[in-house]
Amino acid sequence: MRNRPFAKLVSGAVDIVLAVVLASLGAMLGLIANQPIGLAVDLAACTAAALAVRWPRAAGIALGCILAVYAFAPHQWGQMGQYAPLIAILGAGMRGDRRLRLGMALGYWLIYVGIQFTVYEPGLTPVFASLIWAALIAMMWAVGNAFSNYRNAQAKLREAALTQQRLSLARDLHDSLSRTLVRLSLQARAAAAADDASALTEIADGIGHASSELRWLLSALREPDADIPISTGGSLASRMNELIEQLDRRGFPVTVTIDGDLEQVPSRISEIVATVASEAAANVERHGAKGRPCSLLASLDSDSLDLAMINEVAAHPAAPNGTSMGLLGAAERLAAIGGIIESRAEGPRWITRITVPLAVAR
Repeated sequence: MRNRPFAKLVSGAVDIVLAVVLASLGAMLGLIANQPIGLAVDLAACTAAALAVRWPRAAGIALGCILAVYAFAPHQWGQMGQYAPLIAILGAGMRGDRRLRLGMALGYWLIYVGIQFTVYEPGLTPVFASLIWAALIAMMWAVGNAFSNYRNAQAKLREAALTQQRLSLARDLHDSLSRTLVRLSLQARAAAAADDASALTEIADGIGHASSELRWLLSALREPDADIPISTGGSLASRMNELIEQLDRRGFPVTVTIDGDLEQVPSRISEIVATVASEAAANVERHGAKGRPCSLLASLDSDSLDLAMINEVAAHPAAPNGTSMGLLGAAERLAAIGGIIESRAEGPRWITRITVPLAVAR
């Protein structure tokens, strides 16, 4: 964890640089005017402005006391230190310390007003001079606000990027490991109920696949900036064939109707649609009526791809096990390419429909 005092110094780099520049100008004028006391007061004011980064209240009070000295300063002094409080006001605003900045602004301005009425003869001159100082304080206030707002916006962008990264990893985890483990659990229960030892080979293969997916997820967590999607293994057409065979093997015979060549779907869209279709197939296994026919309908033209999966719902469907999360992740994935997913019940049937525009991708 970053050392807190060091972090304050880093965030106050602008204050320190400005204080050093102002101190340099004050030293030059003090040496030219041969006014060592004035030079010492200027340097003390600039030092207090720089120390306000680390000890804002103590240094701020000290800066106010030093500023009051200028009410009695001879005209021969360079008096560059009078501008040091502006640096402290700017720094407090940049770091978002609004209460401290308000106290500094009011306190220093009252001292500035006292100095003007002490230095100048009564009349309009001290009033105008006081208004000029007020304008300078307002300028530092505005600059501090702008810098603080910029930093807050950058922090929100970083937070949004991290949130998006977590959502992406959560989707990948659900689409890979979670779905595989649910399927293995269903297979194991079915094998135990049927006392079918031959099913253990497929379950073992599934465990090996889950292990590969876990290694992929750990790699993604180790290198979160790397955009390495889980490959669905081939074109959309080949992936659809795999899903059909998978459903057939597990007791969900599929009737297929495809209008168009799925091989022509662009690779990025193909990858996302295949992932969403896998989620739909997994939901069929979890909640569909086993042994009842399913339908897979696909229509492809130059403008869009429509894919629908229809199945009968089991009389006693399995309790939801992350399904809503899967559909939410599917909707988020499709939204990235302008697509949508619709899921609804029509009597005993459940319909999942995917629509993706293709014209933009070509």
